[in-house]
Amino acid sequence: MSGAGRWAIVLILLFLVLAVAIFAIVLVTLGVTPSSIDPGRVLVLRLDGAIEESKATDPFTEVFSKGRLDLRDIVLGLEEAAEDDSIIGLFVEIRSPGMGFAQLEEVHQAILDFRKSGKKTFAFLETAGEFSAGVGHYVLASACESIYLAPPGDVALINLRAETPFYRGLFDKLEIKPEFGQRKEYKNAVNTYTHSDYTDAHRRATSMLLDTLTTSLVDAIVAGRELTEERVREVIDDGPYVASRALELGLVDALFYRDEVEAKIEEWAGEKDPFLSLASYVEERRPYSRGGRRIALIYAVGGVQRGSSKRASMFSGDVLGSDTVSRALRRAREDDAISAVVLRVDSPGGSYVASDIIRREVELTKEIKPVVVSMGNYAASGGYFISMQATHIVAGSGTLTGSIGVFAGKLVTRDFWRNKIGINYQGLGPGKNGDFYSSQEPYSEFARARLEEMLDRIYMDFVGKAAEGRGKTYDEFEPLAHGRVWVGSDAFERELVDELGGLKTALHRAARLAGLEEDERFRVKVLPEVPGFWAQFFESSEVSIDLPKEIEHALQTLHTTTRPINETVLLDPSLPVFY
Repeated sequence: MSGAGRWAIVLILLFLVLAVAIFAIVLVTLGVTPSSIDPGRVLVLRLDGAIEESKATDPFTEVFSKGRLDLRDIVLGLEEAAEDDSIIGLFVEIRSPGMGFAQLEEVHQAILDFRKSGKKTFAFLETAGEFSAGVGHYVLASACESIYLAPPGDVALINLRAETPFYRGLFDKLEIKPEFGQRKEYKNAVNTYTHSDYTDAHRRATSMLLDTLTTSLVDAIVAGRELTEERVREVIDDGPYVASRALELGLVDALFYRDEVEAKIEEWAGEKDPFLSLASYVEERRPYSRGGRRIALIYAVGGVQRGSSKRASMFSGDVLGSDTVSRALRRAREDDAISAVVLRVDSPGGSYVASDIIRREVELTKEIKPVVVSMGNYAASGGYFISMQATHIVAGSGTLTGSIGVFAGKLVTRDFWRNKIGINYQGLGPGKNGDFYSSQEPYSEFARARLEEMLDRIYMDFVGKAAEGRGKTYDEFEPLAHGRVWVGSDAFERELVDELGGLKTALHRAARLAGLEEDERFRVKVLPEVPGFWAQFFESSEVSIDLPKEIEHALQTLHTTTRPINETVLLDPSLPVFY
């Protein structure tokens, strides 16, 4: 084919793509929908795989990625459906959901609220864990009035367990020397590099987290099933269970295959195929797209770094870029049509500088309009830093938050390269501090003193600004710091956050703070816009591959710890809790 022919084909394809995009923009802008929803519909929510905090909202992606749901779609869609007379029930199919504790809590509560509206709710599980823990699966199912389990399935209710990888033994074998400083004893993220086992403080803090998270999960099951707290704890201690035993214990209501569940729902609804996917319902109804006032919803998801936000890849998780989030906050602040801001934070922390830049934008914005923080699975370290001076903070009872502390340092790899690989690095330079950030030389006495000064300054700045944001003195607030991670319910008791709840709670709180009436409708404007298909296609240079979460975590940790200069000083790696 000639060059001219190839260009003609390219132009035709570009024209078709442009035409589809323009058509999609018209549909989205005008709110045109192909059909209305017939009465007597039963919504279908299929929970399988990871639940994103936010998905791309550009028209092209909306047209070609139908069926995808993010957390906002689920929570706000179910809220809308609870008051929609055309919807009579909800069928939740739980396969292999991947979500953190706070997300789990929000989805559970959204289903429970739908159920409280008086509409029927049905859950179907092929299995709640297959030779693997299934506590999260069962917690989600427990929000429904009826739970059906496939006959070959199990209910793998077992206790939570934290498994923390300690790399010190590997470093010793490789002759790599970790040299870090931390503030203070509970800043345990660094322990995975410097120790071979839990310290007393690390063990104490992690055990407390697991105890509190267990209480939250037990409370969720109690709220949905006619079981006492004592009975639920007994059941968890004695698990896991095969299907027949789960039925005897009243953990499930019947043993049915999926087709039998569908037939039962059709019989109850009095109609053949009454099902409507929640994704289709959300596309049709577009919750929070009507009303005269606007609330900006700004997503701050991932490890905090300077620069632009990025989506997750094989070697790194989501990046929360200070440039991107700051720009969104400024845009919301300067837009008179926006009455309040909800900052959705799901971050284990990261760069101190980037965190403080975002914090400053939050501070400036709240001087003009309310800023409500909604904490997701994590708002720890830098994640708390960007939140602590908001007008109001809402956290889930299972949110990992706080960790007001700092660590920094380096891995000295000189002996590894020399003795294991045979490469002898040598360096030259004037003066005495040129090797401060070098991975080849350990800290001198002078360099160690400078490092400790830097850590002291950052810790005092963190505590001081947090105390100011929470209306306390430095001395009143400092005992709550020490690098300790708190679960949301404990953080609420200690006034680190103002209210327990999820995204829906935060949106309504922002509306009240902006002066909207209780029943006044408002629109949600998402900022920054999530990069669509083409933006991700042209910007990405990394291959995305689904890997087991343990391997993904190990790769990300390896990437973080082997960067030439480790600027991630306000960080808490994801707590590896499996359920």
